[in-house]
Amino acid sequence: MRLLLALGAIWAVALAASEDVTVNNFKVGILAKDQQPDAENLKTVAIFSKLPSGLTADASQRLYVSFNVVKKADNAKVKPQQVFLRFVAPSGEDVVLVVNPDANGNYIYDSVLRTAAKSFRNLSGQFKISLLVGDVTIKNPINWQFADIDAALPTAYEPTPKSQQVRYEPMEEITHVFRQPEKRPSALISDAFTIIVLAPFVILFVLWARIGINFQNAPASPFVPIFHIGLAGIFGLYILFWIQFDMFETLKYLSVLGFLTFVAGNRVLRAIAEGKQKSE
Repeated sequence: MRLLLALGAIWAVALAASEDVTVNNFKVGILAKDQQPDAENLKTVAIFSKLPSGLTADASQRLYVSFNVVKKADNAKVKPQQVFLRFVAPSGEDVVLVVNPDANGNYIYDSVLRTAAKSFRNLSGQFKISLLVGDVTIKNPINWQFADIDAALPTAYEPTPKSQQVRYEPMEEITHVFRQPEKRPSALISDAFTIIVLAPFVILFVLWARIGINFQNAPASPFVPIFHIGLAGIFGLYILFWIQFDMFETLKYLSVLGFLTFVAGNRVLRAIAEGKQKSE
């Protein structure tokens, strides 16, 4: 079944590819940007002939080409699948542009050369212009060079990637804008907060002064003064943290003082416990 369908499709294409086509009403010209095409500024070229004089245009002008593709038998318009204008440079490089039909089946190419230059890959100068027409239903595809053109096209700008750019001038100075510091509380609030924080220490010293400090139960151990000196050093370190040190400096010194104070305090407690056992 598939073989029959394939053979039927091939036979349909073979029957359809029996049309002879031609090009008529072929007109070409160089127009100004806002100029309307008419008989004065367009030249008619017969099929498979060449425009006697070449075309000359700059980037601000328009290339205008119009034509119809018709059947030879009844002069009816057709719309082939492939209709192109081909520009060939002396170096052999070519540029192919698509020509689309309008609603009435007329083929018109009308473009400012500065706009079309994007498709020419930095090519400029002399070009041979050919019309290419082809379709599976056309028996005689057309490849017709109808004119030469000297086009002064602008060179397309291709920016250099940033990674490949070389800059010799000094770069702009980078300035950072830091966030403005938050508004600090008034001096009255700060002083009141300081007094509240220091109040427990004041109360401690007042109570010590009234009750007294009992050194009688302190064991005869060299770790007793080390413990008290370490404890006093920790309090002093907290004060320095408030007025001078940052957190990292404070932690660095606290790790040493804290270790010594912990070891000394442990030995003091052990000595007190041993003293109570002996007294009992």
